[in-house]
Amino acid sequence: MANKMAEEKWGTIKAYLNKVWENPGKYPDKGLLLSISDEEITQIFTKERLKLVRLIQEKKPKNATELSKLAQRRLSAVIRDLELLEKLHIVELEKKGKNIVPTVKKEILILPLVNLKAKTLLEIKAIA
Repeated sequence: MANKMAEEKWGTIKAYLNKVWENPGKYPDKGLLLSISDEEITQIFTKERLKLVRLIQEKKPKNATELSKLAQRRLSAVIRDLELLEKLHIVELEKKGKNIVPTVKKEILILPLVNLKAKTLLEIKAIA
């Protein structure tokens, strides 16, 4: 079952990358490719931060206070996590008066789990 899920996710990634390859101007800001260490992955992408991204995408909270209630977390912790996610360009924080309005900016995040050797454009096109 896990293998089937991995195949489905890989299929989604390949389909997305093919769309980007065919029309790069249409997808300039929808995806994010990060090359970070295993340690950085576990420090950055905690369950709580991933939950925040999902809550923002699904519930569309009107501000960080509403998001903190949805997440059942302290506002200060939520804001700290949002600021980190903003630095990684995963979310955008817009100030509207006293409110901070979070929105998800990326549709897909790609994290290579192994060290990849550099490939030429022809090699990449052959894989896609």
